[in-house]
Order: sequence, then C-alpha cells, then structure tokens
Amino acid sequence: MLKTLIVYFSFGGTTAKVAESIATGLRLAGQKVDLCNIRDGAPKNIEGYDAIGIGTPSYYFRPAFNISEYVRSISDLHGMQAFVFTLYGTYPGAAGNDVRKALSAAGAEEIGYFKCRGADFFNGYLREGYLFSANNPTQDELAQAERFGRTLAGVMSGRAYVPMPEDPEPPLMYRIERLLASQWIVKRIYSRLFSVKRHKCTACNICVQLCPTQNITVDASGRPVWKSNCLLCVCCEMKCPEEAITSPLSWPLFYPAILYNVRRASKDPDIQYAKVRLSRGETTRL
Repeated sequence: MLKTLIVYFSFGGTTAKVAESIATGLRLAGQKVDLCNIRDGAPKNIEGYDAIGIGTPSYYFRPAFNISEYVRSISDLHGMQAFVFTLYGTYPGAAGNDVRKALSAAGAEEIGYFKCRGADFFNGYLREGYLFSANNPTQDELAQAERFGRTLAGVMSGRAYVPMPEDPEPPLMYRIERLLASQWIVKRIYSRLFSVKRHKCTACNICVQLCPTQNITVDASGRPVWKSNCLLCVCCEMKCPEEAITSPLSWPLFYPAILYNVRRASKDPDIQYAKVRLSRGETTRL
C-alpha cells in the first residue's frame, strides 16, 4: 500500500478542509494518508512515505513563512514524489510557484498542483469592510480537491503526468507588496514594531493563545510581547476584543496599498465578497 504525507498550514480551517478532501481522494484509491497541520508542529521525519504533499494559503502573494521554512528543511527528496496545493482569497501570486520550485530543487518529482479560493480573513481588508472569497472553498471546490487526490493516486501508480504551467507573475504593485512583506523584513523590522495600548489591554491572553507560531509571550503584567517568528498574519490585532493591539500594517504608510488591493479585488468579477464589520475582535457579515 502506498503511503502519502500531507503537510499544510491552516489557521482558520479552510486549508485543512482542502487537505482532508485530497486525503479522501487518495484513501478512496487505496492509499494510506497522514495529515499534519504545521501549526501543531512539523513532522519529525518523512521516512517511509512514497509521496509528500505541501499545502499553504497565499500570504502577501507568497507561501506562509512556516511552510517555506519546512520545505527548505527537507532538502533531500530525491526519489520522492510531491504535490502542492494553495488557497488564495484574491490572487495566488507566486505562492504555488515558490513551493513547486523549492520541492523541485530538493530533488522531488512533481505529480500534481491544485489551487482554489479560500476565505480571506486579512485584517486590512476586513477593516475596509470586505471579506473576499467569503464562501470558499465551496463544495464544488472540495469535490475538485477529492478528484485531485484520486488523480494523484493514478499518477503514483504509473499514469502519465503533464505538469501544470506556473501561475502568472502578479502585477508590479503586488510584487512590491510581496517584497515589503518578505521574511527578512518581517523578522528583523516589523516583528519589533507591534504595540499594545496598556490602558486597553486586559491581559486576556487571547493573542497568545491564537498566535499560530507561538510568537507572543507576556511580560510581568500579562501584556503581550512579540518575538521574531512572525508570519505577519496580524491575527493578534484582528482578534483582540479590546482593540488594544496595533501592527505595522495599521500604519498610514501601508494604507494606500491595502486600499489599492481592496478596490482592485472588489471590481474583479471573478472574485466574490461579503460586506462585513470588524469590531472588538469579531467579524460580522452585514
């Protein structure tokens, strides 16, 4: 029996749904599948698996940092088959391309690539009143993911695979945004610039509990302190019930880029959205 490991990052659950659907397709084809949400820790090793799948949401038109770091850590994949799946709220950017290239550079043999939309709970867009791809992944997309799993099983059993073309490079504005949200800048600059309004903070520790990389600790008074392992998901700011946290993305400097993204995506007929209100850590559809 062939055995596949699927490693993915899911914060809100949408990437997990797609991973489960792909796993269902593989299992229906007679495979054994193990799933690992890297938020709960990376798998200790990949020995004994015939294939590995990597799944990531598109963050700032690139893969999530923890997925990129994991792929770099498994540098010798010669003889192993690999596939990639990505979710995106507005545009995929280079998320899928980057992971596919990294796996290929590590010696893996690509056997599939899948992408679909996922609800975009990005603080900057929510503040403007937009939840892009609010109802994604849809049941149809999850069914497509299951069929993708069955197709993967066929390729692993000897069926020919024709690689999908790379996703097109995003427009210049998005490439600039991706550069400004690079891992080097986030770790060395932005991660130092989160702040908390001490008169508002109640030391509830919700930000600590929700941080997907355990990047937030607390000081002697119970207020949050940020370290350098930040994904720039800014969930801490978005979910704070007292609106006591400010991230660098809330600065006026970044507002034109966020407004540009919102205006462009909201006018794109291929992107569905829901109007919402973000208040005291809760997102409510209007």
